[in-house]
Amino acid sequence: MQTRLSLILAVLLLQAGAAGAAANDTAGKPLVARTFETFKQDAARIRQQMRAGGVYEHTSATDQSRVEARLGDMYKLLEAHSTQDEMRETDKVALLNAQEEINGILEHNDNNRLVCEHVAPVGSHRPVTTCQTYGEMMVRQENAQKYMQDRLRTPQTKGGG
Repeated sequence: MQTRLSLILAVLLLQAGAAGAAANDTAGKPLVARTFETFKQDAARIRQQMRAGGVYEHTSATDQSRVEARLGDMYKLLEAHSTQDEMRETDKVALLNAQEEINGILEHNDNNRLVCEHVAPVGSHRPVTTCQTYGEMMVRQENAQKYMQDRLRTPQTKGGG
């Protein structure tokens, strides 16, 4: 009986901690929809930042269409209610799910996100940690692909005069 009570108490404490963390976790998120007006401003900013030169410029076309679809869902929900407080619980859950999906996509594609690797260079047994931003990594990858495409288009001459 005491074990069951301890388990229930532990679950309740975890839920309370998760709820508190979720409330404090909104700072720094790309999108936090509280009102219809702030949502419209945030949606416009996100669309702008997914264009060339923006923080989320390397977001794939598939992910961009997912963001657009979820922004549309959120628009419909918030258009009917000016704030989250006026919504039914099911609408609040749908709004939060859409918001979190968008935030996940944008945070993954953030040019400023730091990506680190801990690998041993060729010819060495000592691993080295190297870090670069996601944006730098994507530019390097795009340049390598462009170089390979250019090399394939250029006719190669045979050596030996």
